[in-house]
Amino acid sequence: MPPYRAILFDLDDTLYDFRAHWRSRLRLALAEVLARHPQLDAAALEEAALAAQVYIDQLPDFLRRHGVADEALIAAAHARYRDGWFECMALPEATARALAALRPRYQLGLVTNGPVRTQRAKIERFGLAEVMDALVISEEVGVAKPDPAIFALALRWLGVAPAAALHVGDSPEFDLAGAAAAGIAAVWVNPSGTPLPPGIPPPLATVRSVAEVPALLGE
Repeated sequence: MPPYRAILFDLDDTLYDFRAHWRSRLRLALAEVLARHPQLDAAALEEAALAAQVYIDQLPDFLRRHGVADEALIAAAHARYRDGWFECMALPEATARALAALRPRYQLGLVTNGPVRTQRAKIERFGLAEVMDALVISEEVGVAKPDPAIFALALRWLGVAPAAALHVGDSPEFDLAGAAAAGIAAVWVNPSGTPLPPGIPPPLATVRSVAEVPALLGE
């Protein structure tokens, strides 16, 4: 393994399991809706919401599109979905231990796509400002992965050349392809063993979670 000076990390579905959190919030929000609308299939409705990327603000219109007309019911579901969204998030202990193990030898950076209001809330919730030397949020800097410019910006803040950096992320399109375009080696977080999509540059290594990164680097 070449000597690296900096490690960049994606946030969602890399440092924590965002999709599991999303599912749990959907199930909580939809429980009363499904009880009142037995004609709706719970599994199908959940998968439709995931496929349509129904986050907090999109839930009311999503329910209306699926035949829910009771506005009081919609408002109650929306409140259950929204309230506690961030408070229920937690950085896995294994991830925290991995970051603590890496920090003495490497500069650490976060490169995440998304709106400031959600990503900053997660950063605060997870205490990442105390762990990361650079925090790059796409909406704040006006460029998003897979554009190599966002990776270049993170490295410029860290004062590190691309060849001396490693990027860790879960998305083949945004993390692997974006890092490769920026001249940065990548580690793919792939817990389900999904095959690498065609046309995506192969990662330096594949891990099931961030917890495996210190061992990969010999820490």
